[in-house]
Amino acid sequence: MNQKPAPLSEQQPLVILTTPRLILRAVVEDDISVLHSLIFGDSDVMRFAFSGAPMAGDAAEDFIRRFFTFGRSLTGFAVLMEKPAGEIIGFAGLARCDALGADDFEIGFVLARRAWGKGIATEIGEAQLAFGFEQLKCGRLLGLVDPRNAPSIHALEKLGMRYQETIADPERGSRSVYVIEATEWQRRRAE
Repeated sequence: MNQKPAPLSEQQPLVILTTPRLILRAVVEDDISVLHSLIFGDSDVMRFAFSGAPMAGDAAEDFIRRFFTFGRSLTGFAVLMEKPAGEIIGFAGLARCDALGADDFEIGFVLARRAWGKGIATEIGEAQLAFGFEQLKCGRLLGLVDPRNAPSIHALEKLGMRYQETIADPERGSRSVYVIEATEWQRRRAE
């Protein structure tokens, strides 16, 4: 029998990180419609994300293809799944960000409504901080949030991030920038 490796499209997607309850993995084609249904097409979920409004299917697909990781990259947005069933509950990831005029990374997470209020933002946020500081060797990490999004602000503060300033992002509107330095994160973990 011929034992050739499966084509790339049939291989398992790259797992970027895991936590006790979560898996963050690269996107596959089948995820696009699921992400649109759970996230990009839901007005409640999108009210504080990106432009503040749901996206049509083709716009969401274009956004996903431009900003999500489909291959071997460890940065960019990726699918967030809940164990053990492996159900998609949102997306998260570390994306390049020049909000403060430097080559930083921003942690991010957008959760489907069914995942709200379960501590998932804090859990994936902690994992992203560890990944950014330990794997990517970042000197600091940012979190950008709509100033009206109290639950996300609370999650960022719980992660030890502190408010830096509010900026006007041309694509995302007003965003409060939260920061944590590697030394602050290390000190917090040692306590």
